[in-house]
Amino acid sequence: MTRVLRTANDCDSPRSHPTWGLPPSTCGIVLWLLLCLLAAAATSQTPTQQQLTLLQQANRAFEQALSHRGVQEVQGYYQQAIDGYEQLIASGVHNAKLYYNLGNAYFLRQDLGRAILHYRRGLRLEPGNRRLQANLRYARSQRVDQIDTNAQGALVTRVLFWLDDLGLQSQVIVALTGLLLAWVCAFAHLFWRRPALLWLMVGAGCVFLLFAASALVVHAQHATLRHGTIVVQTAAVRKGNGESYALQFPRPLHSGAEFTVLEERGAWLHIRLETGASGWIRQEHTALW
Repeated sequence: MTRVLRTANDCDSPRSHPTWGLPPSTCGIVLWLLLCLLAAAATSQTPTQQQLTLLQQANRAFEQALSHRGVQEVQGYYQQAIDGYEQLIASGVHNAKLYYNLGNAYFLRQDLGRAILHYRRGLRLEPGNRRLQANLRYARSQRVDQIDTNAQGALVTRVLFWLDDLGLQSQVIVALTGLLLAWVCAFAHLFWRRPALLWLMVGAGCVFLLFAASALVVHAQHATLRHGTIVVQTAAVRKGNGESYALQFPRPLHSGAEFTVLEERGAWLHIRLETGASGWIRQEHTALW
């Protein structure tokens, strides 16, 4: 485990002249990208003194757990740290470092499901965080259920490799940078008729389209798809949303198993595992991010 660090107006133009206004579809994409940036900026916050005090207390409890040997005493300190970090989240503080600390506390308290849960929540805020990625990999390696990703999911991961390292805000910034560079090259080409400027404009335009589309996909996934993990020791998966249905798998899922939510019916969730297999599970046995 990695040691926890302290927190911390368009006009018509003659055909002989270039069109300076953006096409309506492009205007819509640019507007959406700018709104994403504004929304991300609006989520930044300055912690209050009470929140800073809570953070200090939680970090102190975590450090005390690391320096003691008694099992009960150590578990008590970890619980104090968890309580402090969760109070901070409940107060509106959401950042990758906080979820990293909370995930570590749960892992060292041997709660694998909630450790993975908070590592995943941290990575949604900061996908390129190497410490979160490393700890998530290690926590997954400790699961009872070692579930392999299906071939389609693995292919998507290899083709869209940057999705694991760039969050929505970063993809928006890259897309807008590509768009700006494309327009700069188009303007420069009016004065210096260089083929290189045209190639650079085309390349920058491709970057804009690629990352704008990628950002749209990520935004749609976050808005429509829900993911979760098992947070109890064992959880039976059934063929329907009720205890009277037969078991879908001969063995139950264990703490830390991850899934995608397909449907919700009352107290039951229809889930799909990374292998593509699906079934129904009680919602109280899970936590979503």
